[in-house]
Amino acid sequence: MTRNQIVKEQLWHILFGTLLFAAIAAVAVLLDLAASRVGELGTSVFTQKVLEYTAHWILLVDLALFLVYLASSSWRLLREMTK
Repeated sequence: MTRNQIVKEQLWHILFGTLLFAAIAAVAVLLDLAASRVGELGTSVFTQKVLEYTAHWILLVDLALFLVYLASSSWRLLREMTK
């Protein structure tokens, strides 16, 4: 496999990984929207806050892992390009 093919594969890997992290972030946003709707249905404040905090934590963890993923993928790509 040539270096250009390996770089191309690595870039596709980064793109699909980014889409996966974006999907997880979208779930967190939907959960946050659901938390606000649950409050309108008359559920307890505790239930609403648990849903909100869960959405916030999912988003924070997703963003942190995304940054780690981008850093490691970029490092591998740079290493491959300089071989």
